[in-house]
Amino acid sequence: MANTVPMGTTQAEHAYLELRERIIDMRLPPGSALDEEALMRDLAVGRTPMREAVKRLESDRMLKVFPRRGTIIADVNIRDLKDISDARRVLEAFAARRAAEQATDEDRDMLRACLADIEAQSFASNRVSVDLDGQMHRAVYAVMRNSYVESTLIQYFYLSQRMWNFVLSGLEPIQSHVNEHTALLRAIIDGDPELAARLAEEHITHFENRVREAL
Repeated sequence: MANTVPMGTTQAEHAYLELRERIIDMRLPPGSALDEEALMRDLAVGRTPMREAVKRLESDRMLKVFPRRGTIIADVNIRDLKDISDARRVLEAFAARRAAEQATDEDRDMLRACLADIEAQSFASNRVSVDLDGQMHRAVYAVMRNSYVESTLIQYFYLSQRMWNFVLSGLEPIQSHVNEHTALLRAIIDGDPELAARLAEEHITHFENRVREAL
């Protein structure tokens, strides 16, 4: 059965989000050819929206388009780990520092709700933990209030998540990685920008080291 386009979402956005998720979770594995015709049928989208989605994912470095040869799912290159981590350390620290400096009472209430979500999770599966990890990062980005930095951070976050899934094959428990957000969110709530920035940097370094250890 075709994957119908949700209400309020364009075909191009639907195709982009669906393809990105399948690339990240390895349903579309690195190095495989993208079957646009089959995906158009599966996602219930036309050729133009599919091409728009492919162009965006090429810009995100998740696809490679070769003239007259087709579109290939980008390889996961572990040599990129350091470069991605270096960029994330700088940007995640900036986001955490800025969030701590300007969080409103409403922001703090939202972050306290995030803390409650961490504490309430049983972590029965890594999928739950991965989703929660993304939720925590997006919460910090929202409080930061810089859409330009946020869009770049989101791109790097998904590249990192794809690398995690590729290297650890979804088997490595990540509960402790998600729990690191607890101290970070509390630093932002407490209005401690330097501590928040340091914890954000350490969080990315722990991710990088964990992936390296699994190689």
